[in-house]
Amino acid sequence: MIFIFSNISIIIFVLIKSSITKQNASIDPLYITEYFHLISTIDKPLHLKKHYGMQESSIDFYPGTMNIILSVPHDGNLRSNLPTRPKYACRKSNSTNKKCYYQNPCVSPLFKIDSKLCSIRHGRDKNTRLLALALRYELNQLLQLKPFVIINKLERSKVDMNRFIDEGTFGASNSMHAWMRYHFYLRHARELIMNNENNYGGKGLLFDIHSQDHEERWVELGYMLTSRQLSTKDYTLKSSSLASYFTTLFDRTELICGKKSLGHFITKYKYPAVPSPTFPSPLNHSYFEWGYSIEEYGRYNNFSAIMIESPSSELLNRTKLYIYAKSLALALHDYLIDIELLEPLIKPKIINQTQITKECNYSKKLNAQIGFLMLLFINIINKF
Repeated sequence: MIFIFSNISIIIFVLIKSSITKQNASIDPLYITEYFHLISTIDKPLHLKKHYGMQESSIDFYPGTMNIILSVPHDGNLRSNLPTRPKYACRKSNSTNKKCYYQNPCVSPLFKIDSKLCSIRHGRDKNTRLLALALRYELNQLLQLKPFVIINKLERSKVDMNRFIDEGTFGASNSMHAWMRYHFYLRHARELIMNNENNYGGKGLLFDIHSQDHEERWVELGYMLTSRQLSTKDYTLKSSSLASYFTTLFDRTELICGKKSLGHFITKYKYPAVPSPTFPSPLNHSYFEWGYSIEEYGRYNNFSAIMIESPSSELLNRTKLYIYAKSLALALHDYLIDIELLEPLIKPKIINQTQITKECNYSKKLNAQIGFLMLLFINIINKF
């Protein structure tokens, strides 16, 4: 009996020790913890309620000093009394039309819930909020400029900010108000950029930040182009989410999957991306093409939008997230400079050649006078 009890005790001890070892192994180094504390607290979100009567509790809005917006629609965990969106939407019975109707419940006997064609996503893109704040911090370190950041804090099961309002809210009035508040912030940031012609040149770019768990582990970049279009290269920049002015500067394929593409610069920092020179198209692999925000905010005058779907494997572990965020920031830095989007903000200082010439001439005269005085001093010393 004592032998059995002793063996059980040993087994329990080994299991507890193993559990503690695993927990310790997963604990991030202190500098990682301090880094994420820093990026989360170094700036405070601005409360637009003071200026526009907005309810700020569900949105974090960080004002920027450059013509870039980072939006995070799917990392919310703020609980609310908003109604939960159903898992499926409705479709007309016996219809060849695949259109879904976002009603809860279905309003007519002619409509039935369709679990195959009309499923509703509720998943959270965990740590994309931290990724956006890290990118803001790192870009400021590289450029001394900060992008705008807009973060939705509500659960996606309640409101989906990256879908049209009918799918995102199922017509619930308070949910619709929350959806409109989020997009008010996005439009507000875009208008600040577009109306500031002197600083931003009337050009801007939104990066919509997401994550995915596809087995390829690519960084997937969405330009409002389908997988088929990327495979056949049957597209124009006008059909993408990039602003039309790019057509006067770059070749379309160079900008989407060539050496001027964001995918090229992400690959440069050791993360595979699609589309890119290495993977011009996803072929038959999983790939998120775009969402509502890209369609809504891209192609707006000289404003562009790109969806960044990061592999979740790089975000769930904070040490990996730290390395990934720094690499992605470097890629964005190189990309934005290469496509000439930041030209108005990082123009080299104009050198005053006249002033330099005057200073050089003055230095020559001064050196001659010092030389003469030194010779005079030496002669006087020699006489003594």
